Amino acid sequence: MTNFKGFCALLAAIALAGCAQPYPEIEAGFESNWQSQDYQADVYLIPDSNEAIARRVQLVRNAKSSVDMTYFSWEKDTLGLMLFNELKHAADRGVHVRLTLDDLLVFNDKWLSEISTHENIEVKIFNPFNSRKMGWIGRAGDFLSNQKDLDNRLHEKYFNVDHQYMILGGRNIGDDYFGYSKQANFFDMDVLFKGEVIEAFHLNYESLWNSEHLVPMQDLVKSKDGAFDKALKKAKLDESDIVKRVERKVAQLAEPEFIHTEATPVFDSIEKLNDNKPYFRTRAEQTVENELSKANEVIISTPYVVPHDGEFHVIDRLREQGSNVTLLTNSSASNDSGFIPAYYEKHRQTLLNKGVNIYEYRDSAKNKDHYFHVDTYYHNKTLIIDNKLTFIGSSNFDPRSDFLNIEFGLFVQSEEFAKQVEAYLSVKRSSFSGVFLIMNKVIPSGKVEMRFEPKILTTVAGINFLIASLER
Repeated sequence: MTNFKGFCALLAAIALAGCAQPYPEIEAGFESNWQSQDYQADVYLIPDSNEAIARRVQLVRNAKSSVDMTYFSWEKDTLGLMLFNELKHAADRGVHVRLTLDDLLVFNDKWLSEISTHENIEVKIFNPFNSRKMGWIGRAGDFLSNQKDLDNRLHEKYFNVDHQYMILGGRNIGDDYFGYSKQANFFDMDVLFKGEVIEAFHLNYESLWNSEHLVPMQDLVKSKDGAFDKALKKAKLDESDIVKRVERKVAQLAEPEFIHTEATPVFDSIEKLNDNKPYFRTRAEQTVENELSKANEVIISTPYVVPHDGEFHVIDRLREQGSNVTLLTNSSASNDSGFIPAYYEKHRQTLLNKGVNIYEYRDSAKNKDHYFHVDTYYHNKTLIIDNKLTFIGSSNFDPRSDFLNIEFGLFVQSEEFAKQVEAYLSVKRSSFSGVFLIMNKVIPSGKVEMRFEPKILTTVAGINFLIASLER
């Protein structure tokens, strides 16, 4: 119970920090000299959660020289351990494995420290806390004492094998991201890439890897011999039905059907840790300025909605020029954060009054590709403009992504791919009765008409596990 209170204290502190604090004034012409660059890319939308983990396992097993990864969280559960065991086997045959991990959910994890002692495995932690052994209580105290330094978190999700294949999307590593948690799972999306665009992400990774904000895991936690093997033994991977199902999927994998196109990466700046300025958002908006200025339809998909003035400005502009704007997001009940719903509820009517079409995801939604059919949280992060241009990346529609978290993504210039992504979201919607609810719509008279009287579920799902407004 004490740990739970500490967890809640940190949760509350972070929620307030992420949603209620003032943000810096942005000077005119901010980032106006930044230039985007297009790259050749082959893209493949991974069609379901089981294939998403199977592709990672297959890529690691086929790795020849390197595996580079960045994640916000990596769970010590069945799939987290299974994948790291595959990485260890790859390292045993000479593959250089590097993992960059945010520190929010890393405590005194001796298994992770021990595996990083392998001569071919390096684990670095981003912006580490001082407290490691006191659980959530220590973290809460640490955060409250050092908020300015600890507020910035690493939110990227990146998986690069041999600089030949790369997976980007919304998933972190853990059972709940692939439909295998008994408590709750995420409806999420991943995309497999190959081609010259990977080099741009590799250079971004090297810049982050060599920054002063990363600390080797062994410098933070003393390793303990046998800790990783003990975790594997406890997980009983050899007897796991989950592992057996993943293995079957790996054996059944066909060659991915890539779409050849162009993609435009957008990266954040590590300077955000010093000045909290919206580098990523500003660069992303500049990248698609021309497309937004004449857009007929824009679909925004995000698990967390905490709009601020900058984002309202973009929506206002789209609506004023007659663009149809649709928002896909969580309902209050399907949100894995205990505090985000309060902020979303505050702004939802404003968005509706602006003419934004809102579809909300129900926590009772059941995904056919999930092994355990339990509560589901919406976690897709994408933007589609006129069924031609699609954003794939880590950012959410909120001030944490804009001002505090390190984010990245890319815009894929392909009508075929855009249609696939929209279909991916729509299939889920049509498969489950009442999963998405049209809340209301502005009609030509200017009055707000309630087209469907939804049952607004008021239970708060966020205290179940993990974090508040520090999105996953």
